[in-house]
Amino acid sequence: MPRSIYALFAIVFLISVAGATTPGFATIDNLFVVIRAASLTGIVAIGMSYVTISGNLFALSASSLGALLAVVFALTTSDLGFAAGIAATLLLAALSGIAQGVAISLIGNPIITTLAFGTVFRGFAALLSGNSILRIDSDAALWLGTARPLGMPTQSWAFLLLAIASWVIIRHFKLGREIVLCGANPKAAVASGLRVGLVTSVGCVALCIGAAVMAILNVSQFSQAKADLFMGYDFDYIAAVLVGGIALRGGHGSPLQAGMGAILIALLQNFMLLNGLSAGLRMTIVGLLVVASISLFHIIQTRSR
Repeated sequence: MPRSIYALFAIVFLISVAGATTPGFATIDNLFVVIRAASLTGIVAIGMSYVTISGNLFALSASSLGALLAVVFALTTSDLGFAAGIAATLLLAALSGIAQGVAISLIGNPIITTLAFGTVFRGFAALLSGNSILRIDSDAALWLGTARPLGMPTQSWAFLLLAIASWVIIRHFKLGREIVLCGANPKAAVASGLRVGLVTSVGCVALCIGAAVMAILNVSQFSQAKADLFMGYDFDYIAAVLVGGIALRGGHGSPLQAGMGAILIALLQNFMLLNGLSAGLRMTIVGLLVVASISLFHIIQTRSR
């Protein structure tokens, strides 16, 4: 049975239980709240899935890079306009991904490498912003952050489109197949002449583009940016990947699974919030969900061998 089925079952089960037991859960307004929460986490988790599937575990720089990109978007938009802000943010994201991919290929440890890069990104964000709140005044940005085309928030449209595009790349493009093969057996991939270094960089660029989209949407929604944005969010991105069932060691999974993981966690967080659970207890339960997911998928994988 595909791992994505387990996440889908969990989503359906949680919706059924929460809808039957919690007043206010099964409403249109609350549904939009859940979708928006899942979207911003899911956008980055989809990018993170490329890193994990390629066999590089996780990147711990996403939240810090998001803060830097938010600051760059705010500064560029204020000085040069909305279009220039988007272009500069995406360009910086791509360059950051390439730099991290090259460093991981040279150093061989994605955790330590991206943790160091995260410190650099957060430091640059503080320097560029002067540790102050940067405000923007752009009608185009405000529309992007607050509009609801066909009744759905722009964040959710971005989440949906990125999930579909990422799935198509993994399943139907040569580069996507290389990402899976490199993650399944890196040594065999090298011996077969696959572009392992390129795959690593592509995974990092995908993550950084996700962080850029998140940063742009967040700044556009609130018309401001600051260096401490997204503090502590890295666990959320990683949790979505793991709960979605993507193999921890790489070589198996789909970006859609990361998206479903983000939806499941957002539903659970919303359910617990409506029932008055404290922040500490909510964090504990999400952590236990991650541990349970890893254990379940490890048992499934062991039995399938």
